[in-house]
Amino acid sequence: MSERLNRFAYKFLDITVHVVMISILAITLFIFGVGVYDIVSTFLTSPYRVRFRMTFGLIVECVFDVLLLLEVYQSVLETLRHRRVPLRYVVDITIIMILRETFLKYYRGTIRPVELLSVTAMLAVLIVSRVIVLKYSPDYFKTHLERIRGQGREVER
Repeated sequence: MSERLNRFAYKFLDITVHVVMISILAITLFIFGVGVYDIVSTFLTSPYRVRFRMTFGLIVECVFDVLLLLEVYQSVLETLRHRRVPLRYVVDITIIMILRETFLKYYRGTIRPVELLSVTAMLAVLIVSRVIVLKYSPDYFKTHLERIRGQGREVER
């Protein structure tokens, strides 16, 4: 009985996560569409207005929001599938959040060169950590071991 209840709880949680993430994604895509419409209308009325930079910043923000939501969605699905939090998705989400905030500061015109250097250093560390996480993940060893075993069977034949 507890096995069926456990499966039902996971299925319910899976469906709930799908519905919530799809609705959030639809709202974000709607905001993205509003931003594109605003840019087109700005170009048609007067292309040299200052509002263009703000509108383009809104579109960049929406694109990064969509990427962030997709990464969170993928992370939740992997967590439900493997019953552990994959570290590579946490690193990916952090990289996307840092890039989003950097671009937002750039389009607001408030970023300084020192901040840009520190963001570059943080991104370098995160990229190196992502490579290390991928290299030493349990999934990597499992697939690598299966590949080696498959080659060993071909040699035996």
